[in-house]
Amino acid sequence: MAETHLEPTLNNLTEAILDQRIDLAKRITEKQNKRYERLETFADDLLEFRIELVSLYGQALSMTQKEREQKIENWGTVTGKACAEMGISLDSMLREVPEYRSAIGEIIKETAITYDYSISKLYDVLTVLDRTVDDVVYYFCLPFVEVQTKSLQASQEQMLEMSVPVVPIDAGVAVLPLVGTIDTHRAKLIMEESLTKCLELNVDEFVIDLSGVAMVDTFVAHKLFQVIDSLKLIGVKPKISGISPEMAQTIVQLGLNFSDVPSYATLKSALKEIGFEKKLNAFI
Repeated sequence: MAETHLEPTLNNLTEAILDQRIDLAKRITEKQNKRYERLETFADDLLEFRIELVSLYGQALSMTQKEREQKIENWGTVTGKACAEMGISLDSMLREVPEYRSAIGEIIKETAITYDYSISKLYDVLTVLDRTVDDVVYYFCLPFVEVQTKSLQASQEQMLEMSVPVVPIDAGVAVLPLVGTIDTHRAKLIMEESLTKCLELNVDEFVIDLSGVAMVDTFVAHKLFQVIDSLKLIGVKPKISGISPEMAQTIVQLGLNFSDVPSYATLKSALKEIGFEKKLNAFI
């Protein structure tokens, strides 16, 4: 698509938009504050952002497409990030986009009548406005997506950490009850948390309970073997409980040697072997 670059004679339109930038920004601010009361807290900051945006809409008319995109990207990066970090919702900010299109469209209409714009000239102006609005929305949304992605990743990491709960039972004894599916990220965390917690808690006896794990495939079996070997290297005596017949069959088929690792049908029997026969009612 050919680039739309308006001639310098449209300076009168740019000036008309710039002259009304403060009033226009204030009107939008008032409307938005009525729609979303929470925005009143950030009214001053948002007013400045809106004044800058109206100015950008006016200046964009005399820029090349490359210049427009660069200016809009800079504005969107700074403003979008600031709004996202304030905790302002994206939907509330996008709600005001039609306000700019309508208000600036009205200025364009009045200026076009005053200066007798041709249909072709008016079409070019409206084309630039549409492209500018599209770019503003795009570059403003990007920081929101980045902030939300980081927040989601942080939540996922917290959930992963919670999915590897090393539970101290007594002095020198801890249990790792695993539940659900074990993927690459969780397997790595199991290794890290097991070693870290065992060292922190001075664990001698460590029971990995697989009662809540539905399936042990090749990947999980190998990772489990690595965890057990690593625990031995730091002086911990690992034990496994809750191995189902299907799991046992998979381990045998893979040729992994768990013969030197004590295994038990249930966590209760593993703890009993360690010496918790009289205390089991408190934990099981």
